[in-house]
Amino acid sequence: MMLCGQLNLAEALLIMTINSYFPTTHDQQIVWLSHYSLKLPVYGAVCGISDQEIQQSQTDLTYYIWMLQHWHPSVQRDAKDSTVYKTLMVSGSGNETINYPLPSVFPNAPAAPKPGIKNRLTSQINRIKVSLGYTDAMGYDLGIISSMNTTEHLVPIPDVLVELGNSGQRAVISFNLYGHDGVWIECRINGGEWTFLAIDTLKPYYDERPLAEGNIHETREYRLRWWDNRVPHGEWSNVQTALIGI
Repeated sequence: MMLCGQLNLAEALLIMTINSYFPTTHDQQIVWLSHYSLKLPVYGAVCGISDQEIQQSQTDLTYYIWMLQHWHPSVQRDAKDSTVYKTLMVSGSGNETINYPLPSVFPNAPAAPKPGIKNRLTSQINRIKVSLGYTDAMGYDLGIISSMNTTEHLVPIPDVLVELGNSGQRAVISFNLYGHDGVWIECRINGGEWTFLAIDTLKPYYDERPLAEGNIHETREYRLRWWDNRVPHGEWSNVQTALIGI
């Protein structure tokens, strides 16, 4: 009983430290963990996380997701089935024998890591946030900025897609202003230099520029920052990419 009580207290304290961005339901946690697993290799090295730790974290995350998605629901069903079977055998009726329900098996279960997955996850995220290479744009993309802090909207959160316009393909840059005057947009083409593209105070922005002479297709990258009182300010957003001419 003492061990159980200690584990529950530890888990509660951990939840308190990360519940501002970590979802509360298992279904939402699976989505969050899967997204973090996808983004960690992108930003980990920049934020001081070694390749070895990234690999260990992927083992942790894979097992955590598997427990939530497969193991825990299955053993819960097993427990319910065993209770129903016990009740039937003790108090039921009938002339035919009924065998007990077989427990779930997991032939493709991932390798189990050491206990304390959430401890390690919390420690890693804290170290990422204080690293010199960390930016709020990374935090938003990793999903580690709390819902309380997201109301400050420190950076724009753009979304870019390609559609057919009146004169051919165009990139559509969507964003929310969250009370700001507008956004300052820069673009680079095929890995070139960043250049000013536009100041936009209404969403979305349409980049309808034709392909540069000699280009049959272009990779256009976009980044945004806030524009208030006629001055651009704040950190850059995450870079969004559009392929034009494909």
